[in-house]
Formats: sequence, C-alpha cells, structure tokens
Amino acid sequence: MSLPEIWGFQHEGRGVGIRHHQLILPSVVCSTVVSRRIAQEVGGITFAHQHGCAIIGVDVSGIDDFFIALASHPNVGSVLVVGLGCETTQGNELTEKITKLTKSTEYLVIQESGGVEGTVANGAAAARELALTYSHFPYPLEELVVGIELSRDVEIEPLLTELTHIGIKYVIISEAGGSAKHFSMLMSQKVHLIISFPDGNQPPSGFPLIPVLNVASNSQLHQAISTEFDLQSDATAKDMLDKIISTADHTKTISEQNQSGEILVPRLVRSV
Repeated sequence: MSLPEIWGFQHEGRGVGIRHHQLILPSVVCSTVVSRRIAQEVGGITFAHQHGCAIIGVDVSGIDDFFIALASHPNVGSVLVVGLGCETTQGNELTEKITKLTKSTEYLVIQESGGVEGTVANGAAAARELALTYSHFPYPLEELVVGIELSRDVEIEPLLTELTHIGIKYVIISEAGGSAKHFSMLMSQKVHLIISFPDGNQPPSGFPLIPVLNVASNSQLHQAISTEFDLQSDATAKDMLDKIISTADHTKTISEQNQSGEILVPRLVRSV
C-alpha cells in the first residue's frame, strides 16, 4: 500500500508542510510580548522564551541554530523576526542566516520602530505583506514524516509496522527529558506531525508549529482528563494510523484546537 493522497502546502525553501503557519519569531526575551501582540493581530504563531540576551559559550550558536530550524520548518510559510536591538542574539544576523535558506523572512527592531506600539503596528503590516507575497497553495504531499515521542514504555512495533506498510517515515525520541524537550528535538528533524505518549503523571501537551496527537495511558491522571487526549489508552495501531492520516489531511488535534503547547529552547550553559 501507499500513502493516501494528501494535499499540503509548498513553502519556499522549506518543502511541503501539512500546515501553513506564519511564525513571529522573537530573537530575544525582551521582544516576546511584542511578538505575541503582532501574532494576535495577524493570526500568526509565536512563543515566549527567556533567551537571546546574556548568553555565552555554545548557547550563542546553539540558540541561533534552533531558531533557524524553527524558521525553516516545512509547516512554516513565512517568518517575521522581532528583535530589541541590543541583545546577544542579533536579530539582523539571525534573519540573514534564515534568508539564506528561505526568502520569506522580514526583520523589525523595537528600538528603531517607534517602541512597543510602533513595532506592533509596523510588525502587523510587515507580517500581512509577507503573507500576501508568500501565499500558500495546495501541493501534493509526497512524503510524510511522523515524530514518535516516548515518555513512557509503550509497545510501539505494531504502529511502526502500520507506518512502514504505507510508506510513512518516522523518527523516534525516547531519551530522558520529557515531552517538551522531545518535541523540540523532533522539530529539528523536520517531522510534519508528532504522536506523543506522555508519562502517566504528565498531562497532554502540544507544539505550536507541529500538530501533536496525544495518546492516553491508564494512569489515574490521564483517565481523569481523558477528553483532552486525541487517542485513548485502548487505541490500536490502526486507530493511530487513521488519526495520523486525518491530521496530516488538515484535521486539527485537540492541542491545536485549544492553542496549547510550548516551545522549549535548548540551553547547555548556565549564564547570567
């Protein structure tokens, strides 16, 4: 068997995604609030973080690389980078690196754009212009890559067999660290969607750029909030495959509907 016909979105320099997101990317903690306001104005996606300033060592390049991976993910249609102007992670340098991979990127500096209100207004205008210039159009998805996030012990072989049977590629992350860390690792592998098996003491969660299907366990917590999970503990491998295909074909996951989830930016060095 082969993958059913799924229409995605051709994104310049990024490949074909299953979502068409505009990312408002704060290059530093100081611009996260402004980025959120711009995202609310234009229906984009953003995230809060505590990075970009007072970072040292390998984290300087590491955070840059992580932001570049976010901006070049296939589910992203365009990117507006919002910087403050005096941070360690310089937004203009970050933007230059991103535009080497994809041209659908713009940059604003709060200190040069009329402060908060001026930047929100200018940012919303710039984001809308990006969306018009790099509008999406349907494109056949030839390859679907699924991330499998294992924060608990699960018999995964039946699902792998189903995925392999119809030619779906997969990436498995099962090391210590929890779902949020795993999602970030899978994002860097450019998976289109994620199926997550959270620990029984952990609630379901999501990732703003990537649809996440949460599968419940038999734990007391999961059973108490079972309606927050996309798949129940008795879901078969075929149930999971059907849900993966429908999600790739634009059905929203519960975390997407709730607009829940976070982006965890990796750090290695303790700094000020």
